[in-house]
Amino acid sequence: MVEDTLKMYEEAYDDDWLERKMEDKTLLTTLHLYSSIAFASFYCKSYSMVVYFICKSVQLSLRNGICEHTPLSFLQFTGVVTKDDNAVLC
Repeated sequence: MVEDTLKMYEEAYDDDWLERKMEDKTLLTTLHLYSSIAFASFYCKSYSMVVYFICKSVQLSLRNGICEHTPLSFLQFTGVVTKDDNAVLC
């Protein structure tokens, strides 16, 4: 799932993506929910669930634009990518 998200990031990475704003309330709530579930999964020691929900939140941002929850999602994603002995996957 991490590799798919990194591939999606490489395809969507340009200035145009940063100018789109996510305005759909359902998507905003979903993104916030994914982030919250990732935090809860981290404290429950369920690493695979953390990775899943973080990747889903980043993918949602990449598809639909940025919002106030996007920076936290990308910060969490960076933690997932660099977790294993500082071995960067990208």
